[in-house]
Amino acid sequence: MNHAAHPEASASTFGQSLWSWPIDPTRYDRTPELSANELTALVALDWDVRRGRCHDPQRPEWAALERLLRPLDDARLSLYTPNTRYHQRSALDAVGLILHACRIHQTAFWQWNEATWVEVLGADQRAFQRREFSGWLDATVRPYMVAMAYLLGCFSAFQLLGSFNRLTLATRVFGPKFLEEAMQQVMTILHGWGYHETNSRDKYPGLLCTLLLFNRSPYLSDLTTSTLEQFRTHITVRPLLRSPIYALHRAVAALGYVDPPVRLPAGPPIIVEGVPAPWQQWVERWTATSTLTLKVRGIFRTILLKVGRWLAEVHPDICEPAQWTRELCAEYLALVERLCIGDYAQRRAPFANRIGRPLSAKSKAHYITAVRTFFHDCQEWEWITRRFDPARALATPRSIRALTGPDPRVISDAVWAKLVWAGLNLQASDLPANTGGQFYPLELVRALAIAWLFAGLRSDELSRLRLGCIRWQREDVTVPGQPTEEVSKAAVCLLDVPTHKTGTAFTKPVDPLVGQAIAACAAPHA
Repeated sequence: MNHAAHPEASASTFGQSLWSWPIDPTRYDRTPELSANELTALVALDWDVRRGRCHDPQRPEWAALERLLRPLDDARLSLYTPNTRYHQRSALDAVGLILHACRIHQTAFWQWNEATWVEVLGADQRAFQRREFSGWLDATVRPYMVAMAYLLGCFSAFQLLGSFNRLTLATRVFGPKFLEEAMQQVMTILHGWGYHETNSRDKYPGLLCTLLLFNRSPYLSDLTTSTLEQFRTHITVRPLLRSPIYALHRAVAALGYVDPPVRLPAGPPIIVEGVPAPWQQWVERWTATSTLTLKVRGIFRTILLKVGRWLAEVHPDICEPAQWTRELCAEYLALVERLCIGDYAQRRAPFANRIGRPLSAKSKAHYITAVRTFFHDCQEWEWITRRFDPARALATPRSIRALTGPDPRVISDAVWAKLVWAGLNLQASDLPANTGGQFYPLELVRALAIAWLFAGLRSDELSRLRLGCIRWQREDVTVPGQPTEEVSKAAVCLLDVPTHKTGTAFTKPVDPLVGQAIAACAAPHA
């Protein structure tokens, strides 16, 4: 059904839209209070508001609830709902839960603010499943409730609902046809620019759906430059997603729908406080000269400024690296062992809930590595006289190194047997998927699982394997000591492992199951 456009999607906000909003809330009676008859009807129906099971449409209570039921049913019928009994029943249950919440709050859903909707929808899926009615609740009910609230213009603060699949929500609201068209255009551009297919497939579809929901239209042509800029600076967008949003903006601009993005200003520089001026000058000089990556330089700079605050508090007479001695290095190592989160930090708000906790072993190692690198570079560049060897005086203590290494655990025979059985019997239904299909081909996942189980390789070695990495024994081999028995050339599989993080390339014999699985994975690409 197509009605007049939603007020919040008007042309004054987002320009003339090609998308016709299916629900017009102004057509309904949006009186916030429940009448006495409505409240009585809700109490009498109780959980019979779920019409997916044993529904009696002749009950007089339904006539009393017409004002509440009609907009919810219109929204339900406007959603894309797969033609299965499971989904049809979930959509009806979603209407029933909203009606039941009207009884609990004794107000119509038109009256609810964001806090009330979050209470009704649950702060996340786990909180929603913990309700008293979770025994009969299907997993798809909550997305239908969110979609109905969105269509009726009652709720769009999705960031308050925890992590959930935006692709599913957008599919319910806009339908799969429009989404596939928009996604195909954007993903083609991103892949053409060299964006990794796996990361793009996991990240950008959900981000694009969030953008389309924000714009209230499935058409890329309805997007405007101002809308994308609002989305990039929107307070609900996590900082970690701003870089992908920039790439998404570039892709939409390349399609000709909006202007190219402009890099957001970095903002005024933060004034360093509590650090002696000479020490800060040395730190800034090292930061400007070092060839480490920008991210690592920033981390080391922060640590070195903390060291400056420590010096100002404990050794105010020492404010330059040339004044350091082996004794001061030993004192610094002892300090790192006792450091807690927030110590000597200028801004403590980002980790306010963790202040006072001991640093992790990896963080302690980073604190030592930063200072060791700083003094090593200052000596190598002949900025200061060599008074001690940083590699020895600032070596990471064994007590810290022991805690930063691998922490293997023994897998019991019973658990290992279950893992082997699961890997050998992996089916397509075991793989994660959404409305767009499976994330990875079954043959790839099966080959990876069997290689992990039987090849005896580390994770970085597994990730470097390529198609064609297997070879079969070319000649029959006689077993030493048993000249009458031979090993068939098809029974020995050789696996070529390329150069990895800590070693050179090598070849090792593996179980034939590994070779068969990798060959099956390579077959579609042959």
